[in-house]
Amino acid sequence: MTTAEKLYTREEFVALPRDVIQGCELIDGRIVKKHFWDGEEMGMTPEMLTHAAVVRLIWLALEGSAEKDRPIQVFAEALFDVGADRSRTRRPDLAVVAGNLPTDPEAVRALLPVMVVEVISPNNMTLGDWDKVEEYLAAGVQLVWLVLPPHRTIVALRNDRATVLRSGDIITAEPAIPGFSCPVTDLFPPPSASSAR
Repeated sequence: MTTAEKLYTREEFVALPRDVIQGCELIDGRIVKKHFWDGEEMGMTPEMLTHAAVVRLIWLALEGSAEKDRPIQVFAEALFDVGADRSRTRRPDLAVVAGNLPTDPEAVRALLPVMVVEVISPNNMTLGDWDKVEEYLAAGVQLVWLVLPPHRTIVALRNDRATVLRSGDIITAEPAIPGFSCPVTDLFPPPSASSAR
């Protein structure tokens, strides 16, 4: 006799203890751990250090682009409802919200980023990553960056186009963050001596 798998509503999911849902997303009622590696269990790896460094560099670049007349908020690993019917709960590496934050709980739940950033682990690009892109864009996210640290490459995706940017290119965040631009190389840590050979 098999036991039926427990499927959660969004409300049940967010009501669970923080240590249960930390690093998890809600996909079709199932709790799915976002990262397959865990620093506490595996010890720190070079890939984890690079991932964290890239997230930090992108956060600093995006946060630094905010202006008084055009405020933005940058969040790491925050939960957002996505998909055409907003039925999935995703936790992007970074999410950019335009304007000032609402205080009404219903408005907070309806909040949608104008831009999300997903840093892809080495050798771990899957169809699930493309599914996330589709869900973000279907929900109304204006721009998605898929960041590939080993290749020092960013794929910028909008509903109407995809652009591949590498070292030597200047990246923008149009239309999500008007006026933002920086060299792609600024969003990655310097290559180590061993990888530069």
